[in-house]
Amino acid sequence: MNIVENIALIKEVHNHLETSVAQDEAISYLKKIGLSNIAKFRISQCSEVEIFYVMIIRALMTKEKSIVIVRPFAITHFLIDIKTIIDTILVLNNNKNIFILDLIVNEAEYKKEDRCNIIK
Repeated sequence: MNIVENIALIKEVHNHLETSVAQDEAISYLKKIGLSNIAKFRISQCSEVEIFYVMIIRALMTKEKSIVIVRPFAITHFLIDIKTIIDTILVLNNNKNIFILDLIVNEAEYKKEDRCNIIK
């Protein structure tokens, strides 16, 4: 299964959307963040950051109203600047509540305006 098929599957199964419509929506999300080039890739061909963004897009395709990202530094080792991740998520997101939870050892990685909830 390629990336577009993987993302679109959420809408196809849960919303009974036609495959072509669901895949168009998936490609639209990828284009928003400049990743349309990975649309036909398999997961093994993607970088860690690309996989992370695919996971976010899949979560955005669900009916859930909130997304919780727990310990993003544990999920991805590429994180150098969490602000880039937050900015990209804001580009993708249009109607969901997104919460980032992390451990106090990573508190210094977040600026006050990044609004991460620290687990103590």
